[in-house]
Amino acid sequence: MLFSREFRSLKSQAEANITVKGSKFLAFAFPVNNETEVKVQLSALRDKFPDATHHCYVWIVNPDKSAQRINDDGEPASSAGRPILKQINALDLTNILVVVVRYFGGKKLGIPGLIEAYGSAAKLCLSKIDIVNKTLLDYYKIETKIENEHLVYNLARKFGAKIEARLTAHLFIGILAINGSKTELFLKECQLFNNFECVFLKTK
Repeated sequence: MLFSREFRSLKSQAEANITVKGSKFLAFAFPVNNETEVKVQLSALRDKFPDATHHCYVWIVNPDKSAQRINDDGEPASSAGRPILKQINALDLTNILVVVVRYFGGKKLGIPGLIEAYGSAAKLCLSKIDIVNKTLLDYYKIETKIENEHLVYNLARKFGAKIEARLTAHLFIGILAINGSKTELFLKECQLFNNFECVFLKTK
């Protein structure tokens, strides 16, 4: 296993705002699963605040945080995105998008001031989220004779797996979702049964 199957994310979106020397900083946090969802949220914010001076953001996805992007949107390099990222990392979060929308108030803040403002706006926003611990699941298709139905449900109970099934006159066909940390033992046990087909579908 190259990375932990356990990860932390946020349950639902949150928002907060601060004002620094006349500039307004509107911060938003969203749960996201991929870059497509990121683009949807960014587009919606640009439509909602078309006259804002900057839309600075950070997004991170995947349990191992292998995909992420920082955008200062015209602010001096590392004065906006990096402070936002620091607040996300402080909570060890992934599958998240944080955007800080700025309306310039007429007074320049300087790079230290920008770092403080963007970081503070992100921190305040993230203080309002509900953090959830999630686990990646492996999904398998199980196909066996109808008389083996009880064996499948026994396996599901033993390994704490979830199962959705449908029956035909002769077959039991089910989709089983199991904690990936238990997959190896689960597959070994499946091999003990005759006429028992177990095919990997996805990890999610």
